[in-house]
Amino acid sequence: MTPEKLRTHVTYLSEIATDSERREVFVGLSFEETNWLIDYRERRARQESGWSQDQPVALELVARHRTAHIAIVSAEAELVFNKPTLN
Repeated sequence: MTPEKLRTHVTYLSEIATDSERREVFVGLSFEETNWLIDYRERRARQESGWSQDQPVALELVARHRTAHIAIVSAEAELVFNKPTLN
């Protein structure tokens, strides 16, 4: 899969949004937080020393992103099915 196809796919799934300056971000996160999380994931994948110290911050950012993503998907489902989703 090309990077463009992947970006289109995750944008369609409401995981990527555009901030006020038209930069791509993970929904629920700022541009700076998105860049930090991407950098963290790359450092973790390379097993660079010190990545584990940043894990609590990464987990908090991932939780915020997932919460925002779920809210978007739930709102979209309500529109499609014309009834509230269960909470």
